Amino acid sequence: MAVKKNKLTELAYFLVAFLLVSSAQPDWSLAGCVLASCLGYTLFWIGALRCSSRKWRFCFSVFWFGACSAVHLNWFFSDRYMGGYIYIFMAVLCLGLGVQFGLVTLLIHPEKLSWIHLLGLSGGWAVCEWSRLYILSGYSLNPMGLSLSATLLGMQMVSVVGVFGLSFWVFLTNLVALRAFKNFSWRSLAIWIMIAGLPYAYGFIHLTHHRHQMMDPDVTRIKALLVQTALMPEEKFAIDGSIPSSPIDQWRHILSLLAPHLTKPVDVIVMPEGTVPYGTHYPLYRSSEISNVFFDLFGVKIISEKERGGNRDWAQALADFTGADVIIGLEDFEHNPSRTYNAAILVRPLKKDLYRYEKRILLPMGEYIPFEWCKKILSKYGISDSFTPGKEAKVFPLSACNAGISICYEETYGHLMRENRQKGAEMLINLTNDVWFPHSRLPLVHFFHGRLRALELGLPVLRACNTGLTCGIDALGKVVDQLPCENKHTPSPPCVLFSQLPLYHFPTLYTFWGDLLPIGGAALLFALFLIVKYFERKQFKIKNFPIYPLQKN
Repeated sequence: MAVKKNKLTELAYFLVAFLLVSSAQPDWSLAGCVLASCLGYTLFWIGALRCSSRKWRFCFSVFWFGACSAVHLNWFFSDRYMGGYIYIFMAVLCLGLGVQFGLVTLLIHPEKLSWIHLLGLSGGWAVCEWSRLYILSGYSLNPMGLSLSATLLGMQMVSVVGVFGLSFWVFLTNLVALRAFKNFSWRSLAIWIMIAGLPYAYGFIHLTHHRHQMMDPDVTRIKALLVQTALMPEEKFAIDGSIPSSPIDQWRHILSLLAPHLTKPVDVIVMPEGTVPYGTHYPLYRSSEISNVFFDLFGVKIISEKERGGNRDWAQALADFTGADVIIGLEDFEHNPSRTYNAAILVRPLKKDLYRYEKRILLPMGEYIPFEWCKKILSKYGISDSFTPGKEAKVFPLSACNAGISICYEETYGHLMRENRQKGAEMLINLTNDVWFPHSRLPLVHFFHGRLRALELGLPVLRACNTGLTCGIDALGKVVDQLPCENKHTPSPPCVLFSQLPLYHFPTLYTFWGDLLPIGGAALLFALFLIVKYFERKQFKIKNFPIYPLQKN
């Protein structure tokens, strides 16, 4: 009877912990995020440590954390364009995440929770999360520290230690709660409350200081038009027999969205990743066609010396007409050697020079094919790599400021965005197309990861997305303006956001040391923990298995 009661108790801990941690997403539950960051994982460990078998404890840990990750990544189930292979990918991914958590959980001993154990285990988890960035194209989503980003107060500490530093802190907070549960005292409870509350206390001080400076009337504001085209893939390309809109009609659609806003003074117009098909320079349009559309919508004639033009010429005509810089996401081709880039293009009014940034983080199978054996198999079916990865960060010289550029998934990589700040960026601009997982949580999930970059680097952020979330974010992570984005029941509306975003920016410690200090420190703490654990086991063996001297014959 007692055994059955213990099993039920363990199950209760697992279920409550699962409900807390699986709901710990900023777009879902503020309470879930706060509670999970304080004690959600603690409840699981309390139940898991009741299991005497290390093998079963590991299996429970893998299954539990993998299931929580599957709930967090439920937007993968929107498989309209991805097909059935996405479920295999998701299963492998969640299993891998579960194995990481299971291995670290195996190292937790209920009777050995000294500070070197707590700090070392937390460091081990931070290193595990960081290591995911370097597997294939990397996996940067869903770090444990994301739960602190549900509130502006909780996320401010990311400016010091980055997102993996937040993960270290959440793991440590839960371990301290475990120690308080196992060896309860008022002192241990006070320590847990202090550690759990420190990010919020720091956030209050940080916000108060910088908000006061941001409100200074001398702070410059950039005036931006952010285009949300809300075009589905079958409206751009022929997919499964669909009849897409012609490129001219797609441009007419974009310009008609912009038309009501062009009476205002504008510094920059930003359009999303892959705004229109057929690349940057391909001479698809007659110059007279471009001129006719501008005359129909704006009453102006566009004069061009060329007989034919490409998408770059549309952007140039828009820049010349409005006097604003135009940033647009387009494919771009190089013929010698042959390369194709997923790129962001900057054209400036009345100037012929063109700036290009090439996307560096490409998605496996969607934008490139990993492994030579995969390429050999797929080449038999006429399938080859889609894009060539870019090699470096690039800062666009806008009339209002210098802007660091990222495309889609890249903005979830703090160390990559840090390179923009080091090259002189005064703001970040992200071009995104989240339409491949329609009517899902992806736009919000992507946004909450990207918002952390504002605080890590102390820079404002503009985001132009095809189906959301199009917005302006100040350097403290606060959303200044935003458009509605699609969800399970409502499609994304095609519209344009006029954002007046303060260009206030400030230096951060994360900009100074990046992941070197938080991850280097975490690795040292974990190494020290392993050394201590080694000597603990060696001492145990010597104590329990004494060596007797050899007897003489």
